[in-house]
Amino acid sequence: MKTLLCCLLLLPNLALASTAIEKKLAEGDLIFIHSQTEQAAAIAESTGSQWTHVGVIVKKSDEWHVAEAVGPLQVNSLKSFIARSKDRKYRVMRFKYFSQKMVPQLYVQLYKYNQPYDIFFEWSDDRIYCSELTYKVFKAVTGHPIGKLQRTGDLKLDGPYTKRLIEERLTAIGKELNLDEPILTPVAQTVDPNMTLIVESL
Repeated sequence: MKTLLCCLLLLPNLALASTAIEKKLAEGDLIFIHSQTEQAAAIAESTGSQWTHVGVIVKKSDEWHVAEAVGPLQVNSLKSFIARSKDRKYRVMRFKYFSQKMVPQLYVQLYKYNQPYDIFFEWSDDRIYCSELTYKVFKAVTGHPIGKLQRTGDLKLDGPYTKRLIEERLTAIGKELNLDEPILTPVAQTVDPNMTLIVESL
């Protein structure tokens, strides 16, 4: 009975905390999470970062949502997006060169890349992955990219999760990994000097 009473007393505080966080958000903010898929385990291993997925915060029916490249483009509620993260961890950041007057163009560019998900992480417009979407969209809207491009060969590729992903997606179908393929990781966007931290989970 005491446990139930404590939980009920905490509910208003949790609601207030959620409201306080949402008041800090703006359309066009990027939100990073630690996904819990096998692919995310390989991304974390190869990049050395817990941030394995990224989406764009948008408004839908006056509620906060996240536009994300999951093949095709999807717009999901902010709560459901965060719920997919390990321990519900998240980080919200804002790009220096983006302003609210650019929101209409942001939507245009997001849906321009309404493509199948790119399981090979190739730098083309035929298919798209999460951080590739945010890179290309914000470059088109602001004239400035978010994050520094790397070569696939610059990543740590000898870990067990990464090796298994390469085997299952490439080797198994006779496709070779191109070490010179340009790649943009979520963590590369979090360390961009033109990004400002807005709010993150504790």
